[in-house]
Amino acid sequence: MKAVYAGSFSPPTLGHLDVIRRASALFDTVVVAAMGQSEKQYRFTAQQRLDMLRAVTARFDNVEVVVDGGLLVDLVRRVHADVIVRGVRGAEDLAFEMQLAWGNRQLGQVETVFLPCSPEYSMISSTIVRDCAVHGAPLRGMVPDEIADTVVQVMTNGAAHGKEGQ
Repeated sequence: MKAVYAGSFSPPTLGHLDVIRRASALFDTVVVAAMGQSEKQYRFTAQQRLDMLRAVTARFDNVEVVVDGGLLVDLVRRVHADVIVRGVRGAEDLAFEMQLAWGNRQLGQVETVFLPCSPEYSMISSTIVRDCAVHGAPLRGMVPDEIADTVVQVMTNGAAHGKEGQ
């Protein structure tokens, strides 16, 4: 079976990597998709997110990384995936994710598999990581070591480039 794990990954966290690791053990192939919306401002460009995801997933033989700006169900069809994988940190996430799962089932007849977050990563979010990086706080335990310097560099130098796709 083939799964798609999608998110903004701005930046990828250890929580994201944990979901990727666990999904890669469950599915033959996992397509990790850095999704983007043209009207949304990102601190990391699509290329930066792609590069970071490739760096942190290089250890997994059955993981592919892509960038996409369209509907998730369209990507699922294009890559011939069977399911969508979503990580859930807690009850608040679950309520929102259930709405997305319903929409994806209605639009694309694709099911969603939820993986509960490992407790040690349940409080990590990309927003917290970005805030810590801007203020010089250590990122150890929040992002994979392979990308920590990149996260700090982008966040402190303002190297982000506005809208997605630019």
